[in-house]
Amino acid sequence: MQTLDSTVKWFNKTEGRDKICKVLQYGSRFLMWHLKTNSGNEQLSNQFKNLFQSTRDARKLFRLAKSLNELQTIIDKLGQNCKNPQEQLAKALNILTRVWFLLYWFFDNLSVLSSIKFTTSDPKPLQKKAMTFWFIAIITNLVDTIRSLVVNFQYIQQNKSNQSAQQQVQNKQNQNKALYLNLIKIFGDLMPAGQGSEFFPKVLKINLNDGVIGLGGLISGAIAAYQAY
Repeated sequence: MQTLDSTVKWFNKTEGRDKICKVLQYGSRFLMWHLKTNSGNEQLSNQFKNLFQSTRDARKLFRLAKSLNELQTIIDKLGQNCKNPQEQLAKALNILTRVWFLLYWFFDNLSVLSSIKFTTSDPKPLQKKAMTFWFIAIITNLVDTIRSLVVNFQYIQQNKSNQSAQQQVQNKQNQNKALYLNLIKIFGDLMPAGQGSEFFPKVLKINLNDGVIGLGGLISGAIAAYQAY
């Protein structure tokens, strides 16, 4: 019963529903590509294409006004006191990440409102701006995650023989496990963000197909769903 209660509460969370939709969205995108490219099953591929597009649009509607969440997080972070330069750097990177995500949600919201004809703007340039800020947010988050791993490793190495610090060492090791998952999730999200922002095709001259993008988003969504649970 306890597992059932936890599962129901998880599904009732907005984040939980969004991550399940993300798994469906990118899983469908991967299957759409796989069935069309490797199996030649055009009809089933089109069915997964419809599921991919529907879940993509549903997630966009879920995220309306989500920039307000980021604004509240930024305000809370600005009010935090930092004891040393290391904490100041962590705070700055965290705030920067949230600022980029705020702009991502903002333009993403404008894009979906344009797509459903609520506004008269062209959704394509708005979506490109959204994906660009998402890509920047991911890169900033990547830098912050690597910084956290380095700091934790330094602490573990310096205190592995210190008996009085063993509990803190264990805490750092547990934090690293979560950070490793975050790294995998970040690299997964880089696939759709890098393609959507046109960084990969225009800067790196790499044009990712739907299979790679779908697989990256699927892995990221699965990890995010696990973490939300």
